[in-house]
Amino acid sequence: MRSAGRTLLNFAFLFALTVWGGMVFFFTFINTPVVFADLDRDTAARLLGDLFPRYFAVQLVCIVVALAVVGARLAQGGRRGVVGVAAGLLTVALAIALYANFSLLPRMEAAQARVPSFVTTPREDPARQAYGALHGQAMVLNAIAALLGGATLLATAFEPRLLAERAEGRGREAEGRERAGEELPAPTREARPAQART
Repeated sequence: MRSAGRTLLNFAFLFALTVWGGMVFFFTFINTPVVFADLDRDTAARLLGDLFPRYFAVQLVCIVVALAVVGARLAQGGRRGVVGVAAGLLTVALAIALYANFSLLPRMEAAQARVPSFVTTPREDPARQAYGALHGQAMVLNAIAALLGGATLLATAFEPRLLAERAEGRGREAEGRERAGEELPAPTREARPAQART
């Protein structure tokens, strides 16, 4: 059961990071360029305005899941170095996601509602400039959060046992001693001849 639970936690951690990373890549490099290339600016702004809340909500869920798994591993005495770094990266990403979902997005929606049209409204208009500033802030924060998630995934790639438990570490220590030529105690090998003589 413990092995199955550990496998499930590892799957949740990797699934959350890959969904988050795939969503960032698709939204940034495929979805947004196509939307602005094929639709007029007002329609594109409305469509992306509908997608942004869902995008940031999924991002928040993925970060919470990944951070919860890392926190569980730290509580169980996991590898402090790499797991601690992952916890720090994900904590910063969580702070960004919370700010984006509950502070930045509502202000963006309010600012967008004050712009009647992105086609006819001049760029110098205060309402459009206010929305542009908030949109730029959202893009920067999204890029920072994505880099933090990518760094966490990279740390996992360099250390595949990032989520390993201490028991596995003791097993590797015994294996290392064996390879180094150290003789391991083998009481069962000494007991068998005695049993055979009786």
